[in-house]
Amino acid sequence: MTQQVEIEFKNSLTKTEYTNLLKDLNLSESDCYTQENHYYDTKDWKLKNKHSALRIRLFAASAELTLKTPYGEDLLETTDSLSLKEAQQFLNSKTIKTDGYVANKLAELQIDPKNLRLFGSLTTKRCEKKIPQGLIVLDESSYGTNKDYELEFETASRAIGKVYFEQFLKKHSIEKRPTKNKIVRMMESI
Repeated sequence: MTQQVEIEFKNSLTKTEYTNLLKDLNLSESDCYTQENHYYDTKDWKLKNKHSALRIRLFAASAELTLKTPYGEDLLETTDSLSLKEAQQFLNSKTIKTDGYVANKLAELQIDPKNLRLFGSLTTKRCEKKIPQGLIVLDESSYGTNKDYELEFETASRAIGKVYFEQFLKKHSIEKRPTKNKIVRMMESI
């Protein structure tokens, strides 16, 4: 289990901006990987109404169950590691793990894991570059017939991160755009 505060800045990108950033940052296929995100909520959207999100994320050799909840201006991520086999069993049965740290956090939110349902999925090709100020992430996400591009910047300091992110956008001539979370974009498409 991990629990960490996620401090990140986001900006949607055009395909051209995304392609240019890949080149400018010297990112290649070896810097990229694919992840599948499968989202859960109750029928009456209890997690959404609490500004929270729950997903099972599949990587090439592992998986994780993550609950994101508000934490001041940021998000608190509570994560349980899963094997690919466990994750696939949960996805096939459209259920989640009913014990562990995520289940305990759901209990704090007064949400019974048995009332959660799988409602959507999204696949992301993610390219990352570590820099002294944090982690630059370029995402190409596909959901249904939609595809979008996004820049994320993860950092340990909101103040330093905000300044760096704004300078980065300016340096690369990228217009600052309000950007919804992936789960929101995917939900709006269904």
